[in-house]
Amino acid sequence: MPHRNKEAVVIGAGVFGVAAAKELRARGHAVTLVDPGPVPHPLAASTDVSKLVRGDYGHDALYTGLMAEALPLWARWNATLPRPLVHFSGWTVLSTTPMAPGTYEGDSFAALEARGAVPERLDAGAIARRFPAWGEGGFVDGYVNPRVGWTESGEVVARLVAEAVAAGVVL
Repeated sequence: MPHRNKEAVVIGAGVFGVAAAKELRARGHAVTLVDPGPVPHPLAASTDVSKLVRGDYGHDALYTGLMAEALPLWARWNATLPRPLVHFSGWTVLSTTPMAPGTYEGDSFAALEARGAVPERLDAGAIARRFPAWGEGGFVDGYVNPRVGWTESGEVVARLVAEAVAAGVVL
């Protein structure tokens, strides 16, 4: 029987590193999370005031699929927090040309629909009625995706690190 090392070292306490450390710990590994600090590190890509949480990735089915799986997990985790760190505010994608295959807008809309999401399609008239300030902007097509939001990303990383340490990850 091969020896299985149950110890792991994760380099970087950004959102991917700390999520990996938490998952490894949950699977029974002894985990050390290494970061130059402070955590969240101000130079880390995942540390900022906010980051977009979306499933609109054009023709990239992998990322669209990952977010289809992740969005309910974000919502469930958010519900456990003392105050929300993920805000599902929706977003609007507008185009000055009709959405078509091969465009970011068209491919995103099609991928969302294929996964069972229900983005609201907007024609020029709907855009003008819903967004009067943009009605004369030449937008002729688009959609609203209500399953999009943003995270207080620095706070998210800090919270995940605290949860990881509480679960036994060594920082």
